[in-house]
This record gives sequence, structure tokens and C-alpha cells, in this order.
Amino acid sequence: MFTPSKFQAFLQSQFSSGLQDLLQKLAFASDTETIKAVTGTLSQQYYCNAACVPALLAISAENQQWQIRQLAAVELRKRISTFWEDIDGSTQQQIREMILKAIVDETNDLTRHGLARVISTIAKSDIPNKKWEDLIQFLYRCCQSATATHREIGVYVLDSLFETIADTMGAHLQHLFELFAVLITDPESLTVQVTTLEALGKVAEFIEPEDRAGVATFQGLVPAMVQVLQKCLATDNEDSASRCFEVFNTLLILEAPLLSRHFGDLIEFSINVGSNKELDDNLRIMALNFLVWTATYKRGRLQKLKIVKPLIEKMMPITAEEDPEDVDDDSPSRVALRVLNFLSTSLPPQHVFPTVISHVLQYMQSTDPTLRKGAILSLATIIEGCVDYTRERASDIVTLICAGMSDSDTRVRRASCMALGYIADELDDEVACYHEKLMPLIFSLMSDSNEAIVKYALNALDCILESLGANIAIYLPQLMERLVVLLDTGAMDVKPIALSAIGSAAHSSGEGFAPYFGEVIARIKRAMALTGDDDTLALRGVATDTAGAIAEAAGREAFRPHLEETMRLAIEGMDIASPGMRESGYCYFGVMSRVFEAEFSQYIGYIAPHLLDTLRMDETAAFEQDIDDGSEDMENTDDDDDEDSPFKVNTAVADEKEIAADAAGELFASTGAGFLPYVEDIAKELVNLLEHYSETVRKSAIVSLFTFIRTFHKISVPEPWKAGVPVRVPINDNTAAIIKLVLPAVLEMWKEEDDKMVVTQICVELRSIMKDVGPAVTVDYAQDISNHLLEIFEKKALCQTADYDDEDDVEQDEDELAELDSLLIGATADCVAEFAEVFGDAFEPILDTFLPHITGYMRPSFAVSERAMAVGCLAEITKNMGPGITKYAEVSAVGG
Repeated sequence: MFTPSKFQAFLQSQFSSGLQDLLQKLAFASDTETIKAVTGTLSQQYYCNAACVPALLAISAENQQWQIRQLAAVELRKRISTFWEDIDGSTQQQIREMILKAIVDETNDLTRHGLARVISTIAKSDIPNKKWEDLIQFLYRCCQSATATHREIGVYVLDSLFETIADTMGAHLQHLFELFAVLITDPESLTVQVTTLEALGKVAEFIEPEDRAGVATFQGLVPAMVQVLQKCLATDNEDSASRCFEVFNTLLILEAPLLSRHFGDLIEFSINVGSNKELDDNLRIMALNFLVWTATYKRGRLQKLKIVKPLIEKMMPITAEEDPEDVDDDSPSRVALRVLNFLSTSLPPQHVFPTVISHVLQYMQSTDPTLRKGAILSLATIIEGCVDYTRERASDIVTLICAGMSDSDTRVRRASCMALGYIADELDDEVACYHEKLMPLIFSLMSDSNEAIVKYALNALDCILESLGANIAIYLPQLMERLVVLLDTGAMDVKPIALSAIGSAAHSSGEGFAPYFGEVIARIKRAMALTGDDDTLALRGVATDTAGAIAEAAGREAFRPHLEETMRLAIEGMDIASPGMRESGYCYFGVMSRVFEAEFSQYIGYIAPHLLDTLRMDETAAFEQDIDDGSEDMENTDDDDDEDSPFKVNTAVADEKEIAADAAGELFASTGAGFLPYVEDIAKELVNLLEHYSETVRKSAIVSLFTFIRTFHKISVPEPWKAGVPVRVPINDNTAAIIKLVLPAVLEMWKEEDDKMVVTQICVELRSIMKDVGPAVTVDYAQDISNHLLEIFEKKALCQTADYDDEDDVEQDEDELAELDSLLIGATADCVAEFAEVFGDAFEPILDTFLPHITGYMRPSFAVSERAMAVGCLAEITKNMGPGITKYAEVSAVGG
């Protein structure tokens, strides 16, 4: 126990002196060995002792060099969490008093922020235990001080306290509103204003939608908040502007309508900032990203205010601006395209496509090539949300793309190749119908002098090839000749794309690929053995993927002589420290299991442990490095890492988990009994992934879990199921057990699922599994499933209500659906129809609930696709229920 009698003497002790010397060395060390050595000594001799707390405080308060003071403050926060309870009450009080004095006296901003976080960490322990009760009053006095730096300290610590004692701070909302209303207009310090704005963002999270007084008070502060942001922009203060925009982005996703009163002004403000070429690009990007968030979370208000068309019209000129060479770099033009994309996926296509296409046609006639470039990319970026709407316009779209591919300007040709890839991916069959126009242009661009155009032409080719079907035979000789040359002699970043296109050609041509099999597989095996830098490994990964495509095209017998060697190379690739290589390996294993089926079981013993390792991988591990491994940047520790932050994740690991989850389902479905020893462990990991932050990972987990049910049922060699409830043909114990693992977990995650495509996938999988397994799979869960499906028809599912709005009803046409919404409704209807098939007569009470909703989509005001969905659903139900449908005939005929 650290006692008060030792406190003052201790601060001058050898321990404190030694700690200070080590921090001095660490702060200014320039070589890794010194950093590691000093860090090790600190951990082993100092940070294992509660005495480091007062020592670090003394150093952070008294050292003459700000770098040392800041480093001591950063380390003090971490050690407080470990040792605070080991320090006696009297010494704790001395520390509290000393740190308040230190933060007031401190002249360096970063050190003050570090000390503020120490105060927050102590408060996290003290305040709930009724200690340090005068802290809040001290901070109020600081905020009301005549000295600007004191006000900065007060509001910064108050802001920090929301991260540690949020509930306690929430109890002070009225006082905080009064205080922040003054500080947000601070006459001297922009720092005070920005920090107050950030604190208001945290206050906002405590305001409930029904708290009309709280909502009104906050709405009254919004103009002042915007003025703070305007000051940041006017002074080119990029860091502060970024923090302000982050708050406004967060306010968009809160349920309380805090921005609604000023929403139109905020949109106009963001458009003006995003369009202002005199501002720094980073500031413009922030404003445009606010519009992206708006399109995602406030689409209803955009429609109500009738500003979708003006918003599109303002984005179109920005898309014509120059793009940076690096495809990963953001720019105003790229973010403007992102705004268009999110508008297209969030809103009914008739609200987006006509306005965009009118500008596209106008821009394509311009003599300015940047306008033509912007036109082509704008058209491509909205296709994702307008797929059905544009199917009948495919000819006109292809004509525009062909014009762009023939353009005299390199930028337009490159943009057109990119656009063709996007459009072919969404409208694959429609685009493939125009192969006679497109293929000669692509062949020509594959020889373009601009390497980027060659790459994008190959990408577009890759997207088209798999949809060509028998028509590929016309082009295969010339195609393979050109692709093999590019693979052999092309630039390093061109080779992977050429190899991927060869895989697509093999997939599309099937047996027609046989003449090329020998020369291609030899090159693939060489590429699968490559080692070296990232570009080389990228080629190796694509070669691994392509080996699978070649195997499917050639067939089991033709590929068997190459199985052992390619498997050896793929397995060796799994041991390379590269998520991309492991992703390629999992893709290859999944395809090969389809080709070789049970014969592939010999490799499961190696693959399954890799799958488990990936599915269990810690996605925060790569972000846990701090000063303990010498990675601390002494000038960038203001926002020192929060060990509990949910946002520090490695997205590369998430991608790997997605592919591994897909492979797990493929492997079990293909190898059957050979996979059984690993099913239980892998199924449990897949269930855990249902709570993953990535929607694509959740989707992959859902698909594979239902594949597990289907596969268990298949290998049990069941009797054909019979419609009706109770279940007339029982399922075996293994199938029943996996259903009991999967269905409750999926239904539980469904309650909180806010992504439309994930919910759509659930409906698709439920329909499919009922068709394969019969009523046994859903009989115990019919009520819960019905409730979820009904919520979707009523547009009350969480994934449909994530677009929160204010107390005013949003006036929009209920019959207009965005295409993603239409897909969700269609999948829901299909699921209901399948219920009718497996439940037979027992479906009648369920139909009573759903019929009014289904017939409602037959109204003429709905799009043709929705009306066709409703008619098709009723036809399926009628067929499946037989005579039981008779009493509903009149309602069905009326159609709402």
C-alpha cells in the first residue's frame, strides 16, 4: 500500500529519478533496439509497481520538456487503471489535488489533453463510489473562468468524462446545456468552441425522441454549431473541421430528430462547401461525406424537402473534376460519385436515374473531356441501385459506353472501361447481348498505350466473359492469344487481371477451353510458386483462384494429374503471412471440393484447422501495439488508444473470415462425411460470426449455417418430406441438432439486424431450406419467423426503419420502393409462399395475416416488378394450398 507519509519524499526518490531518465531516453530514441530495451525495463521494473503512479504524475507536472510530460501523462492514464485501488485514500486525495493543479498550470495542449484523460480515468473509478464529488464543480468554474486556457481545460475534461462516466454526466444535461450554450459562442477561443461542439455530440446521445424539450433545446444550438464549423473552414483548420463534421455525421444516425429543423440549411451548406474549389480538397471531402451519410440515414427527409434533384444536379459537375492517380485516394470527384451511388441504392430509381441520365447525355455532347469522364462514371455508379429500372435501357447504356471507349481522350476511355466493368457486373446478361459491339473495342483497348486503360479493359472483359456462354467461341482463339501474351510479358499489375480473365474464359467456355488447358495450367503452377513482394503475391493469389476455375472447366479427370501439385502449392501459400493468400487458398479449396467431392476429403484434415484459426482470429490484435512495443509517436498521442474501443479492427481479417465462412459451407456440402469431425466446432464459430460488425461476414455465416443443415439432411438419406403440420416425416437426430443450433441464433440476430441485404439473405435461405428439408426445419419457429416477415411487409423491420426521421410524417409515396427494398419484399414474399408449400392446409391461419399485405403490392401505383412479385407469390400459394385457398379467391382477385 502506498501511504501518504512516503508520498513527498518518494517524488525525489531514486525510483522516480530512474523512471524519468528512462522516459527521457524513450521520448527521444530513434532506433528500434533502444526503444525495445527501454520499454522492457519500464515494464519489468517500474510499471509493475503502484509507486509508478505518483512518480508519473510528478514527471507529467514538473519536467521541463513537454515531450516527457506528455509521455508521462499517457503512461499515467494506463497505470491508473491498474493501480488506483492499491493506493490509500489520503494519497489518492493528494494525487487528485496535484493533477488539477498540474492541468491548470500546463502550457502544452497535448500534455493537457493527456492529463485530462488521466482525470477521466480516475473519475471512472471515483465518481460511481461517491468520491471526488467536487470535480464537476471545479470543471464548471474552469469553464466560467475569464482565462481562455482554463475554459479549454474545463470543457475538454467534461468532454472526456463522457467517455468514462457517461451515465453520471447524463444526469447533468440541463446544467450542461446552459453551460455549452455559452461556450459554443466563446469570444476568444475556437478550441473552446470546437470542444464544446464535440461535447454536445456526446450529450445528443442521451436525448430521447420523446424528450421534446431536450430536442428543442439542442435544435436551438445547431446554428451556433454550424458557425463553429464555418470558422474552422474559413481558417483552413482541417483537424477541427474534421472533428465537427464527425459530430454532425453522428447526429444523423441518432433517433432523436436533432437536425430536422435545420436540415435543409445543412444540406445547402454541405453542397456549397463541397462545390467550392477554392477550399482545400480535404475540407470539401468532409462536406461531401456528410451528404453520403445523409443519403444513407435521412433519405426520407431528402424526399420530403424535395432536394434530391437539386442535390444530384450539384454533384454532377464535381464528378468531372480531376481524380488522383492512386485509386485508393479520396477526392471531391470520387466522393461526389459516392453520393450518387448512395442516393441510387437508398431511393426509388425514378428519383435518381432520370436526373442523372439527362446530365449524362448533356455532358457526353460536351467538348470538355472531363465532363464526358464524369458523365460515364456517374452513369456507372448509379446502376447498382437501378438494375431493374435500367434493364430495358441496356441498349442505350451500352451505346454511351461504346462512345466513351472510342473517345479521343485517355481519361474518358479509362472511365468507360471502369464503367463497363461496373455495369457488366450488374446487368451481365443484358450487356453480354451486345458482345459484337463491345468485344472489338475491348480488344483494341487491350493494346492501348496507357497501362491503366489496359487494366480496366481487362477488368471489363473479365466481367463480360462469364456471361457470353456459347458466344465466347467466336472470340476464344484471339482472346487467349492476347491474354497469354499479357500474362507472359505484361506489367506486373496487369498480369493478375489477365490471369483472372483467363479463368473467366475457362469458366464460360467449359469443354471448349480444352485446347488451351495445357499451356495455361503450366503457367498457373509457375505463378502459384512465386514468392516476393506484394505485387508478386497478388499474382500468386490470382493464380490460385484461377486454378480452381480451370479445374471446373476441365473437369475432374482432366485436372486430376495436377491436383496434388496445385494443392501442395495452395497449402504452402496458406503459410505465407498474407490474408490475401489465405483468402485465395480458401476459394481454391472450396472450388476443388466441388470438383472432386468426397475424393477431396483427404485434404480436410489440413484445411479445417486453418478454417478454425481464421474464424477465431482476433481482429483487434493488429491494433494493440502502443508504446509497449515502441510504436508510440510522441507528437500524435493526444487521442491515445482506448483499449475498449470497438472501432479498432483489422478489416483484412474480416475479409478473410468472410471467405473462410463461405469455404466452410462449400467443403461440407461437397465432402459430406469427410467434414463431420470438424462440423461442431466450425458451426459454433459461424454462429459467433452472426454478431460480426461486417454485414458481408454475417451473410456468409448465414449461408454456410443453412448449408450445414441441408448437408446433414442430405447425408442422412431421408425420405421425401410431406407437407403438413405436425411433421409427418421425421428428420434424423443430427439434422435436428443443427437446426436447434442455427435457427434460434439466426432469429436472435434478426431482431437487431439493420442491413437490408442480410435480412434478404435470411429470407432466401429460409425459403431454400424449407424447400429442401420440409416443415421440420421451421415448425418450432413458425411464429417467430412469421412475426419477422410480417414486420417487413409492414415496413417496420429494423433494417427498414434505420432511416429515422423526426416527429413530422415524411410525405412520400408509399408505393415507391428503392430496388434494395423491392428485393427484400420479394424475398419475403417467396418465403411466405414456401411456407404455404411445406405447411399445406396448416398454412391457412398464417395466410390470414399475410394476404392483405401481399395483395396490396398489386396496386397499379407499384412498379411492374412489385406487382409481378405479388401475383407470383399468390400463384405459388394457390398452387401449394390446393382447395384450402378457395375461400381467399375473391380477395386475391380484387388485389387490394
